[in-house]
Amino acid sequence: MSLKVQATRGLKWQGIELVGRQLLSLVVFAILSRLLEPAMFGLFGLVAIYLAIVSLVASQGIGTALIQRKELAPEHLNAAFWFNCACAGALCLATVLLAGPISGLLGEPRLVPFLRWSSLSLLINAVSAIHTALFIRDLDFRRPAIRVLISNFIGGIVGVAMAFLGYGVWSLVGQQLASSLGSSIFLWSVSTYRPGFSFSIRHFKELFSISSSVFATSFLYVLAGRLDQMFIGRYLGMQTLGIYIIAGKIPELTKTATLQPVSQVSLSALARVQNDHGRMRHAIYKGMELNAVISFAVFVGIAAISSDLVPLVFGAKWAGASFLCALLCLNALVANLQVFFHPTLLASGGIGKFVLLNVWNVIAVLAASFVGIQFGTTWLVVCLIANGMLMGGVALGFLRGRIGLDPVAYCQPCVLPALAALLMAGVIWGADTVMAGHFPIVLRLAIKVLLGAITYIGVLMIFAPTSLKRLVETIGHATGRTDPLLAAKLE
Repeated sequence: MSLKVQATRGLKWQGIELVGRQLLSLVVFAILSRLLEPAMFGLFGLVAIYLAIVSLVASQGIGTALIQRKELAPEHLNAAFWFNCACAGALCLATVLLAGPISGLLGEPRLVPFLRWSSLSLLINAVSAIHTALFIRDLDFRRPAIRVLISNFIGGIVGVAMAFLGYGVWSLVGQQLASSLGSSIFLWSVSTYRPGFSFSIRHFKELFSISSSVFATSFLYVLAGRLDQMFIGRYLGMQTLGIYIIAGKIPELTKTATLQPVSQVSLSALARVQNDHGRMRHAIYKGMELNAVISFAVFVGIAAISSDLVPLVFGAKWAGASFLCALLCLNALVANLQVFFHPTLLASGGIGKFVLLNVWNVIAVLAASFVGIQFGTTWLVVCLIANGMLMGGVALGFLRGRIGLDPVAYCQPCVLPALAALLMAGVIWGADTVMAGHFPIVLRLAIKVLLGAITYIGVLMIFAPTSLKRLVETIGHATGRTDPLLAAKLE
């Protein structure tokens, strides 16, 4: 099986996993949003920020090092497994003992019991992290996809049941723990890997030489992505943070569903041609063409219909979050257009210097958040969008020096999708103006989606038929089916 077919079929299972997970998450979140108050989401949002950062410290990028390394011995796997478990156990214990000071640092003393119980997920996730990495390394995304769907279904049932019984924030904690436990049990049941009772310092050092840079980059990336919520929680309170989290839920789920499969599959695929920069550049340019077509349609489309989508999904009490949702969609679009940056640096061995770029990004996000928070959440997001575009330009310059990536060739595929998306947004806005107050919200939303899709696809069929053809071919490879007649019609 060729690398192209392996990668595209990997995309299929990544797509199944992420679309299924995001749909499950959205359904569960929509139910919980009707049962819980904004402040409850704000409280757990701070817990989630802490766990997202600490979980990276627990893993130290070892899993990514296993994926990136060309040859693995059993000693590498054992060293990675026991290191992950030791770090996770230590951090779990530290969280239990230091929950009070940590809550004070986050500016919310009510977090203490939630932090202590939620920290158990660190250890639960650590015992199956190596199993996940091995599947991804082999471009086998089927079983991890099934695992995600099962674990999220279990977590959703537990969370909703607890919310109905009146457990408040504890329903979100229960959802998280149940999901982590279900995930680990499933991975152990389908994987052949079992850790041995040995730890090789030499083999660990070989992994750590890669993972340390991966960890630094990932840590800085996650920190930069959470600084906005930290600022809102500390300066504007749990109520505002809860509204901000609701506004960002659809953009966040959509970004993960569209960005993560491409990122993970491209890391595995690019690592196999890491010594051939010409092939890497060719793969990135082709991937960017499809990424731009999908990203502009999805994020600009959601931003254009957010005024109806948010209250329909989460309830009328959240209608005020619609405009923030639209802005956060644009921020997610900027991030999606940079999807190949991190995998390229990992695969080409340039991750060490890329850490410096992420340090600059954290400083820039910190400055943008500090300036934006002075004027409210809307301006905070505007500052984040501007910063994302600026740092994207810096990253392109860095990759040009690293593998000879041409910034113009990378950005050129965005031009036509961007114009088509603007026209789509204009049509949706016009339809919204005409229909305002005259149609039920579901019908109004359906009409806007249909008109937007016809506009976007129509523009691309006229001016960029090749891009649509390649998208159809990629979907055909990913699903194991091709449709020559349909592809021919788009030529």
